[in-house]
Amino acid sequence: MNLSSPSADRARARATAATRIERVREAMERERGDWLLIPASADFRWITGAPARSTERLVAFALPSRGEPFAVVPRLEAAALSHECPWLELEVWDETDDPFERLDRRMGLSRGPRVLIGEGMRVAPLLRLAARVRCHPAAAALGDLRAVKDADELRNLALAAAHADRIVEEAADFMRAGTTEREVATFVMSRFDAAGDREAWAIVASGANAALPHHFTSERRLEDGDVVILDVGAFTEGYGSDITRTYFLDEPGPEARNVYGIVNQAREAGIAASRPGAACESVDRAARERIERAGFGEFFTHRTGHGVGLEVHEPPYLVSGNPARLREGMVHSVEPGIYLPGRFGIRLEDLVAVENAGARRLNRAPLDPRPPRSRP
Repeated sequence: MNLSSPSADRARARATAATRIERVREAMERERGDWLLIPASADFRWITGAPARSTERLVAFALPSRGEPFAVVPRLEAAALSHECPWLELEVWDETDDPFERLDRRMGLSRGPRVLIGEGMRVAPLLRLAARVRCHPAAAALGDLRAVKDADELRNLALAAAHADRIVEEAADFMRAGTTEREVATFVMSRFDAAGDREAWAIVASGANAALPHHFTSERRLEDGDVVILDVGAFTEGYGSDITRTYFLDEPGPEARNVYGIVNQAREAGIAASRPGAACESVDRAARERIERAGFGEFFTHRTGHGVGLEVHEPPYLVSGNPARLREGMVHSVEPGIYLPGRFGIRLEDLVAVENAGARRLNRAPLDPRPPRSRP
């Protein structure tokens, strides 16, 4: 139970923002940035601690290499942002104003500063900026900082994973022959909503649809003997969950059981390879080798994993050709799969936190292809 007062929570959030701003400034110096400009996005929330809507109305956080930051915000959003970030100066604009002119004046764009721009900037303001200043991606300054999670972030990610563990098992128990994929997905959404989570999603892929890694959930009815992939997640306290389990309805046959075992071995190998200093590509290789040795290499068609935090897909990316090194505090998925076109597919996914001694699994849902009701 959280017994802290709202004022204490705001003070803590302000202290976190101040620490992150100083770390960002150090990165800006390395990247020779005069300004950092972040639109409404996960980056915005990471720096300020406040959510912001991305719409046609410009919302942007501006941080100079020296001096105080400010945010450009439309009047209808200003009160909410002021409540979340009372420490942040707001440049409030009205519907008849041009918010870009506010940026132009405050940032001194006529002097041609070097501006590091965050992901998600809309095309119209981006083109106007590009016509005035030297624009560069902010990812080089922000990516590594966001990839290493602090203690609060790790707690939120563990809580999100616990919610996903419970709900993927509930969804497996809900499935029956005759139920549609969409009905299963709707059940998943309702369970995340009941848990207080936001922006829930679900991939439900049954039968031959399970051979499509990112199948669009359909009206297909589940049948006895189906292999069913459940890939689900949501946001808990702003942080994402992402889990995949594959279940069998009744008896799918010996080949599906064999493939399940191979994928599970690949998952275990990827987790074992995840440790500080390991190259991202080496984790991919560890998982992929298990599948290749079994003769299914051509059917593992995607990377082994991706980072998870304020976004469900963010650095680090565990893929061949990525030499970036894992660091303690990173959280990423390990999700190998085998997809046999027109027949079935199997994917198993856990999130892990990289720690000094190796990788700690955040997901604890059983690795058992039988729905819970069918287990002894």
